[in-house]
Amino acid sequence: MTVLSQIIKPDDMIKITSEFARLGDRCYLDNAGATLYPKSLITSINEDLLKNVYMNPHTDKNTKDYIEQIRCLILKHFNTDPSTYTLIFTSGTTQALKLVIESFQFMKNEDDDLNCGSFVYLEDNHTSVVGLRELAVDKDAEVVHIAHEDFLNVINTKAKQTSKYTNGGNSLVAYPAQSNFNGFKYPLNCIENIKNGCLNNHLKKHLCEINSDWYVLLDAAAYVATSKLDLTKVQPDFVSLSFYKIFGFPTGLGALLVKKSSENVLSQKRYFGGGTVDALLSNEHYHIKREIFHERFEDGSLSFLSIISLKQCLDTMYRIIPRIIHDDIMETISYHTFYLAKDLYCQLLDLRHRNGTKAIKFYLDSDFSDITKQGGVLTFNLVREDGTYIGFSEFQHMADLFNISVRTGCFCNSGSCQRHLHMSNKDMKDMYNAGHRCGDEVDLINGKPTGAIRISFGYYNTFEDVDKFVNMICRCFVNAKARKQKRIINHFVETPKIKHYNGNVNKIINEQIYFKNVDDVLINIPPMSTKIILKEICIFPIKSCGAFKILSGWNIGPKGFEYDREWMIVKDNGVCLTQKQNTRMCMIRPQIDLKLKVMILNFPGKTPISIPLENSINEVQKNGSLCHSKVCTDMIKGIDCGDEVADWISEALEVSFLRLIRQSSNDNRSLKKKKDEDKKLLSLSNQAQYLLINKATVKWLSEKIKDPLFTDDLNHLTDRFRGNLIIEMEQELLEREWHSVIIGNHEFKVEGQCPRCQMVCIDQQTGEKTVEPLRTIAEQFGGKLRFGIYLSYVGTVNKSDDRTLKTYSPIKAILNDDNISR
Repeated sequence: MTVLSQIIKPDDMIKITSEFARLGDRCYLDNAGATLYPKSLITSINEDLLKNVYMNPHTDKNTKDYIEQIRCLILKHFNTDPSTYTLIFTSGTTQALKLVIESFQFMKNEDDDLNCGSFVYLEDNHTSVVGLRELAVDKDAEVVHIAHEDFLNVINTKAKQTSKYTNGGNSLVAYPAQSNFNGFKYPLNCIENIKNGCLNNHLKKHLCEINSDWYVLLDAAAYVATSKLDLTKVQPDFVSLSFYKIFGFPTGLGALLVKKSSENVLSQKRYFGGGTVDALLSNEHYHIKREIFHERFEDGSLSFLSIISLKQCLDTMYRIIPRIIHDDIMETISYHTFYLAKDLYCQLLDLRHRNGTKAIKFYLDSDFSDITKQGGVLTFNLVREDGTYIGFSEFQHMADLFNISVRTGCFCNSGSCQRHLHMSNKDMKDMYNAGHRCGDEVDLINGKPTGAIRISFGYYNTFEDVDKFVNMICRCFVNAKARKQKRIINHFVETPKIKHYNGNVNKIINEQIYFKNVDDVLINIPPMSTKIILKEICIFPIKSCGAFKILSGWNIGPKGFEYDREWMIVKDNGVCLTQKQNTRMCMIRPQIDLKLKVMILNFPGKTPISIPLENSINEVQKNGSLCHSKVCTDMIKGIDCGDEVADWISEALEVSFLRLIRQSSNDNRSLKKKKDEDKKLLSLSNQAQYLLINKATVKWLSEKIKDPLFTDDLNHLTDRFRGNLIIEMEQELLEREWHSVIIGNHEFKVEGQCPRCQMVCIDQQTGEKTVEPLRTIAEQFGGKLRFGIYLSYVGTVNKSDDRTLKTYSPIKAILNDDNISR
């Protein structure tokens, strides 16, 4: 049961949450990724910068003195001072870690190659720690990795206190104060035991003899975000951290804390930059390092404005957070976040499907019974009623739909992920060979998860956030009515006639499909349906806005349909805006008037506005300006369409400072293909020139949706998939097996299935959000969020110059020969 006296009180939470009003209805549950900065912090930083003049500390003594004062304040925050620890400012935790290994003296005597120390790291460490092994190898250190359970067992084995070795090497062990994967807190009271050699027996399995002094590198980045690191109680030799994890601001600034008695072992730093030497000859190999220890390591000019902001960071934190536990704000944060995570754990622990199956698979190393062993983090995966896993990408899309920010994947903790998901090294390599990459959206391979879902709490979170999150899970994944899982089979693979023939689909004659067998004889297969026609053509002139539906025919251009996704709306930071951020975009409905040569924009309650389809060079120079933005990692050259339409769009979407950008005619963005394939030019569409939707498949899907709150008719549901080519046929799902398509006189190549996100859960008429149809798509296709097929244009069948594609044209399809049994 949550102890309410040990968390932040409601009145105090009102004051705190007012600092984060910018969140609106967003529920932010990724504190382990980055703490949010409070509004008053930015205000106080701006005020300080506006009323003071801060110069380069290499120039200005006052600025340098101020930085030294802040250095002391940060040490005080960790309950220590400059007499015990030195603070070196870095660009973040990763640089702090790297600085240690680059400077660490594994051999006490450079000529004694036989007595080099070891670098030992926990397999569950963050990638930034594991990567240190490459530098340790270069320094001839023995590299040893230790498993989670082995580490916990070894550090609990009391070591005999030893004196420092006069000979031999120095060994360094690196481990996290708190797991970045699941919030487990590793023991800190074992540091002295490690330094006394408790790891020696374990290392004898790898080395013949242990004869070295031990030093401890503590990765405290995740721990110090919500916990008190008291350096009077525990004293690691080196501590790495990032300030944005604690305060939310500034990014790009961290620190390495070095115990004074361990400074001498960081003697092998090679590079020196500005401000780190007392003397230097550029024409002779001669330089003298700074006497002051931290000055030897802070190469070049410090990020002095960011460092100065730390004073406001500390002041703001101490001002807005009450000191409930032990009169300490970090203890208060620790208890507050712990009990929020424990409350979530208890709610999810009891969550079951209607058949009694547990809905959650936890990845824990503690049971939330002891705050000294667990932070405010919970990591898990969701399981369906039939026991299959729900992919974290599917979950991420649903969370985004409900404005809930979470982290999914492995969180740069490959070792922890591998251990909790019970994957062997071979499994990990097989996943890579199957196409999975760190940070991608491949969430399931052969039904097995490649990552997990992580929820982490900050001091600004409340029990309402917990409830909102649990309600989202119940609505989307647990309380849905049971529906029978159906295996999607290839109708043609199951046809006996086809099973016995080898070869490729290579001809269509009179709407009949033919295959070549081993004797090069054409084998006739009955038609897939009596008729397939192109029912509707849609273009989306402005990316992520409403459709313009074509009644008769439309011209095919070099990048797709003419005027399809030729414009986009960008925010004041130049980033493209989509319906994921603003659902009102679907209610901006463009019309293309070819006679008047204008695009007319319509929005409910607003007077329409028009912009010309053709601009002369003089008009562009007068009214527009060249600009750059990005679409799906591609840099786009565009032309700003001017202030009038920008103001109109900003008012319609209720977002200030939006701009309408048109793709430049000389922008050569292209479809990513293999080197030996012809590249197709792309407009501002995500991945392909055209998207085809089979209305029979939409009808099939609608019949699978059992949510009584979902009331879309067939046409409205079809609109959600935002296809360019809407076809009608009798059979569903067959388009997934097509290799190419001929529509009228025009041939298209299938480029694959269309991956889906939460945008299909936006009603394209009203902008309202729903859980369906994404939930049912995931269930019916085993977690694979695919619907519709991508096409690229090949050319006309009869090599004519006709570039018009007409509605109600007949369609002929060629099957994907890879699916024919051989």
